[in-house]
Amino acid sequence: MSFLPFKAVPRTATIAFVPLCLLAVTAVFGQSSVLLVDDFNDDVQNRLGGYRNTFQRAPSTATAMRVADVFRGRGGRSLQIEADRQQDGFCGLWIHLFDFRQPAPTYFDCREYQYLSFWLKGAAGGEHLLVKLADKRWIGKEDALAVGGVEEFLGGDVTKDWQEVLIPLDRIGPLDRRNMGGLTFEVTRLGKQVVYVDDVSFKATRESATPLTDAVNAAAVTPKHYPRCLWVWSTDKLLDRRDDSLELLDFCQRRRITQLWMQLPYSMESPEPIPDASAASDAVRGSRCLMRHPEELRWFLREAHGRGIQVHALDGSPEYCLRAHHHVPLGVVDAVIAFNEECPKEERWDGVHFDNEPYLLIGWADRTRREQILREYLELNEQCQQTIRAHRPLVFGVDIPFWWQEIEAETGLALAEVEYAGKRKAASYHCIDMLDNVGVMNYRDRADGADGLIVHGRDLLAYADSVGRAKVYMGVETFGELPSEVWFVAGLPRDALRAAIKKGDCDLASSSRLSGCRLRWFDDGRYVHVGLEVPRDRSAETEKAVCRALGEIVSEFGALAHADKEPSADAIRAHGQQAILKDPSLSQYRGGPIRTFTTENGLPVFSTTGIMLSKITFADDSFDDFQRQVTAAETYFRRYESYGGLAIHFYETFRDKTEERREGPKPNRD
Repeated sequence: MSFLPFKAVPRTATIAFVPLCLLAVTAVFGQSSVLLVDDFNDDVQNRLGGYRNTFQRAPSTATAMRVADVFRGRGGRSLQIEADRQQDGFCGLWIHLFDFRQPAPTYFDCREYQYLSFWLKGAAGGEHLLVKLADKRWIGKEDALAVGGVEEFLGGDVTKDWQEVLIPLDRIGPLDRRNMGGLTFEVTRLGKQVVYVDDVSFKATRESATPLTDAVNAAAVTPKHYPRCLWVWSTDKLLDRRDDSLELLDFCQRRRITQLWMQLPYSMESPEPIPDASAASDAVRGSRCLMRHPEELRWFLREAHGRGIQVHALDGSPEYCLRAHHHVPLGVVDAVIAFNEECPKEERWDGVHFDNEPYLLIGWADRTRREQILREYLELNEQCQQTIRAHRPLVFGVDIPFWWQEIEAETGLALAEVEYAGKRKAASYHCIDMLDNVGVMNYRDRADGADGLIVHGRDLLAYADSVGRAKVYMGVETFGELPSEVWFVAGLPRDALRAAIKKGDCDLASSSRLSGCRLRWFDDGRYVHVGLEVPRDRSAETEKAVCRALGEIVSEFGALAHADKEPSADAIRAHGQQAILKDPSLSQYRGGPIRTFTTENGLPVFSTTGIMLSKITFADDSFDDFQRQVTAAETYFRRYESYGGLAIHFYETFRDKTEERREGPKPNRD
C-alpha cells in the first residue's frame, strides 16, 4: 500500500452522481428575496455546486470541518474554521460559487441581489477575518479582491453569539456581478483563533430574513459505529510470538476492528520460468505457493474468529498486475483454498485481498501501455474472483486509488479508462462491477472540503450503490514516510518516452523496481523523467550499484541516448528544475553530477527529495483529530448501502497513533 509519488492528480473529476443539493437550485432561484447558498448541514457542495477548502502556507495553518454541536437555528451544522496565523505564510478558507470540476463552469449572476450575508460567531470573541470576493477573472488568477474586515460590517467585534455579517454588493464595483466566483475568509491577525460560519446567502434587501434550519433528525447526524478493517504486514514477526498476536487481537477489540487484511506468509516454488506470457491457466499455474507457519496460522485464525474478527489473506505487487506474473497471485488464491479445505471452519481464511498498484509500473506513463496493463490487471481480478466464488463463503477484494475515474486534462478521458468485457469505463468501476469488495485508498487527512475524504469517496460509493455489487471500504493512512533522495536522469519529451515504452524490448516499462530500488517518474509538463529512490542507509558499493542502474535507465529513457537531438540534457534538467520548484511533493533540486560515480559514467542526472504530503496521512495529526475526521466521514458515508466501513493502514502506525504502543513487532514491508 503506497501513495502515488511524483505524479499530480488532475482536479477535474467525472461527477456521475449529482448531489441532491444541486437539484434544489431551480427552486431556490425562484425565491427572489433570499438565495441560501450553504447552510453546511449536509453536503460538501453548496447549492451553486461550489466546493470549499482551506488554504495555507507554512508556518501558518488552517483547518475546517462541519460540526454538529454548534449551529444557528434548531439543528444542523455550522462550519468551524481553526487557524494559526504566524508572521510568515498565510491561511484561510475559500468557498466557490460554481463547480470548478466541470469542464465548462457556470459562474453565478448575482445582479438581482444587493447583499451578501453570512452568520458568524467566535469561540472566544474578538476574532478577525478579512472578507474577499472573486469573479471569473480573479478566479483565473487564483486570488480575490479584499472588501473589508468582518468587524467593519458588524459595526463592532466578533462575539461568542451569532451575528449577521451583511456586505453591500455595491462595495464590489470592480468585480463582474454577472460572473461571481467565490468568497474567501483570510486570517490576517496573528495567533490562534476558532470561528464558526453558517448560512451563507445572497439577499435582495437588508430586511430579508435568512431561513433558520429546522430540527434535524438525530439519526441523521448521530455517528453509527461501523466495523473497521486494518492492514497488517508484519505477519511473520507476529506469528513468532503468540503474545504479540494476542496483543494485536486485543487491540482490534478495543478499536472496533472486525476485519484484518493480513499479509500471507508464503514462498513460491517455481523451478522453471514460464515461456509464454499468454499461456492458459493450467500452464501459468505451474508454480506452487507454499504457505509458511501453517500451524501458527491455524491457531491465529481460531483465536481471531473466537473474538468475532475476520482475517483475509493479503498480498500484492505492481508486477502481479502483468500477465507474465499472474501465476503468483493465482497461486496464492489456490493455496488459501487448499488450506481452508484441510481445516475446520474456525481455522479458515475468510477472504483474499490484493494490494496490486499498477500505476507504479513505469509503463503507466504511456496511455496505450497503461490500458494494456489495466486489461491484464482486470483479467487477474476476474480470474481470482471466479475461482473464489466457487469456494464460498470465501470472498475476494482489491485495493484501488480514489482517483482512477478522474479526468486527465491532456486526453479528456478517465485516468484509468480501459475497455474490458465490452464496456469502456474507469478501472475502478470495472472492479466494483466484478468483485466482492474494494478498498479505496482514500488518503486524505480531512473529511470535508474540495480535497477531502468525502468528496473523493462519494462517487465510488454512489456507483457501487447503482450496480449493487461490491462492498466499498474507505482507506485512510496513518503511516508517515520519511523524505527520500531520488536520482533522476534527464528525461525525454512525452512522445519520445512513450515511444520508448512501446518498444517490445523495454523491460523497464514492466517494472516498479530496479536493483532493489523503487523506480520513480514525474512529468514536468514537457519531459518525463525516470529515476530511482536511493536507500537511506547506503554504502559506496550501493551507490555504485544505483549508478549502474541509472545507466540502464539512460539507455532506454535518458537524454544521452538521444544526444543527436535537441534540446541538450542541461536544458531538459533546467525545465525539470522549474517543475520541482512548483511541486510541493518535491524539493531541493540538485543538478548533476551526483557523486563521483556519475561523473565517471557521464550520466545526465539531477536529484531531488521526495516528500509525502501531510494531507495524505494522519501521521502528523493527533489521535483526537483522527477520530473527529474519520467519524465525520463515516457519518456521511453510511448513507450508502455499499459502504462497508473504514480501512486503516496499518497496524503498527495506527497502534502508535492511539498511544497504545507496547514492546512488540516493528513493521516490515519489504
